[in-house]
Amino acid sequence: MELKGKKVLITGGARRIGKHIARRLAEEGADLVIHYLSSVSQAEALADELRKKGVSVFLVRADLEKEREVEEMAHTVIDRLGGVDVLINNASIYYRTDFFQSDVREMDRFYAVHVKAPFILSRILGKKMVEKKAGRIINIADYSGLRPYRDYTPYSVSKGAMLTLTRALAKELAPYVLVNAVLPGPIIPAEGLEDREKPLKKTVLKRWAGEEEVYKAVKYLIETEFTTGAFIPVEGGRLIC
Repeated sequence: MELKGKKVLITGGARRIGKHIARRLAEEGADLVIHYLSSVSQAEALADELRKKGVSVFLVRADLEKEREVEEMAHTVIDRLGGVDVLINNASIYYRTDFFQSDVREMDRFYAVHVKAPFILSRILGKKMVEKKAGRIINIADYSGLRPYRDYTPYSVSKGAMLTLTRALAKELAPYVLVNAVLPGPIIPAEGLEDREKPLKKTVLKRWAGEEEVYKAVKYLIETEFTTGAFIPVEGGRLIC
């Protein structure tokens, strides 16, 4: 699939990795739908910046923990644009959760953002893709879905479910819609991280990757015509440490 002129929805697209992906896609001539929750000023500033590149940018707000708002966002995108060519489920929540102190509410929260919201968006927007006989869905998961780490069990479990969702959707939406996942590792430090060297100790390449490495994987998964149900690791070798 050629990027120029294609419509791409990025959840959590106003900050961090999502923001970088949006910028790079705009450089390729893609029109963007940028989802945000509370990052209003960042989303508006990014939209102004990207429009100067000659592409269309549509901002949409939704709380991904609320099913109704996710559904409303999908239908708003359809009403406004007729759907999208590419859906990138990038939005994520990430924080430490002591296993014995956490409860089902923690699991529900991670599951809502990482599994239920992508499921709803993929069902509604994916149907339009199937009707057009073309589309891409890319889930930004995490290597911890395959190799969980301690004190992040609800997060890791929900990312593992996202990987299962990826392969299930690849079958459900075949042969017209290709569905894949990117598995980032140490891309950029988490906000508030004090020891930036600690996460690298169990990484073969011993360095932070930077957002561009995730974008490279995303670009490949948009342009490929023969990859579906795949997981692309961008984790510096953490899976083999």
